[in-house]
Amino acid sequence: MDNQKKCLYEKFGGDQQVSELIDQFYYKVLFDKLLRDKFLKADMSRVRYQQKRFFSQMMGDKNTQYTGRDLIEVHKNLNITNQQFDKFKTHLKNIAQDMEVPNQDIDELLQHVENHRDVIVFSK
Repeated sequence: MDNQKKCLYEKFGGDQQVSELIDQFYYKVLFDKLLRDKFLKADMSRVRYQQKRFFSQMMGDKNTQYTGRDLIEVHKNLNITNQQFDKFKTHLKNIAQDMEVPNQDIDELLQHVENHRDVIVFSK
């Protein structure tokens, strides 16, 4: 299969790599003073599970269906700022780079994430 035909999920390396990305990501987030407060009351194993499903689906995995709560419902009372959303993306980018994901795939991932800004950032 040539690389043009592969979805981002496949280019990343599938389930194991997406799981690794999300696990590393939340490890970083929970040590980030700007972000960790948003997760203090969260069930982190559930957050990670849902986030892995969401990312897998967003990245083109046809076999994964995100079944978690609506993104607006999840985020509307968290007062997430654009600065926090940007920091979230920076962590993802750095971890993907550490995982030696090619830059164009990282850019594609970050664009997918960016497309959800409006349902996550409510504190303008």
